[in-house]
Amino acid sequence: MRPLYLGPYTPAEASTTAFNAQGFTSTGEATAPTTTATTDSLAHKVTLTSPSQASLAGVTFTLVGTDPDGHDISDSFIGPASASTVTSTKFFKTLTTIQPSATMGVLTLAVGISVLAISPTIALTNSSAAAGMTVAVTGTINYTVYETFSNVFVHNSNTVSTTISALTSKAANTSGNASVSATGVLLLVNSVTAPATFTIWLNQNSSGLA
Repeated sequence: MRPLYLGPYTPAEASTTAFNAQGFTSTGEATAPTTTATTDSLAHKVTLTSPSQASLAGVTFTLVGTDPDGHDISDSFIGPASASTVTSTKFFKTLTTIQPSATMGVLTLAVGISVLAISPTIALTNSSAAAGMTVAVTGTINYTVYETFSNVFVHNSNTVSTTISALTSKAANTSGNASVSATGVLLLVNSVTAPATFTIWLNQNSSGLA
C-alpha cells in the first residue's frame, strides 16, 4: 500500500436542526427531511427533538439512509416524549426518509445530528505488516481510532470494530499502529468545538501474507 491520507475533515458540532428544522411531520408515510446529507461528509447519529407537545413515545420511527461508506442502512427507535430528544444507534451520512409507525397528526419534530461522528473506513492491505498512522488535528477535538477484522466492503462493517489503544480519546497529533491482519480503520469524533479538523495519514508495507 502506498502512503495515503483521509481528510482534512471539519466535523460539525451537534445541531438539533441539521436535517430538518422544527416542523417535520408525516401522516405515516416515508417522508424525506429538508436536508438529506451531512455537511461535513461524516456520518452522525441522528436526533429527533420534540417541542412541548403531546408525546411521540408511542410511535416508532424508521430512518433510512447510508453509512459513511455508502452502504444502505436503516434504524428504528421510539420517538421522543414532550420537550425531549431521542438518538439513533446507527451513524448516517445521508438520511433519505423518516417513517413513523402512525400518523403524527399536528405534532412535529426537529431532525438533527449528535456530535458523535465517524469517518469513512480506510481499507488495509492483507499484509504481515501492521498499518502505521498519524492523526493530525487542529483546534479542539477529541477522537478515537477503531480497527476492524471484518469485510470492509460489505454492509455495517464499521459496527464490528474495537479501539486502537494508542489512539483512544486523543486530543492532539498522535501516532499508533493497527493490529497485524486488521482489514480497516476508521475514526470516531467524540467531541468537537468548531472550527477543528482532523486528517489521518497512513502507511503499510504491502508484502502479502503467506
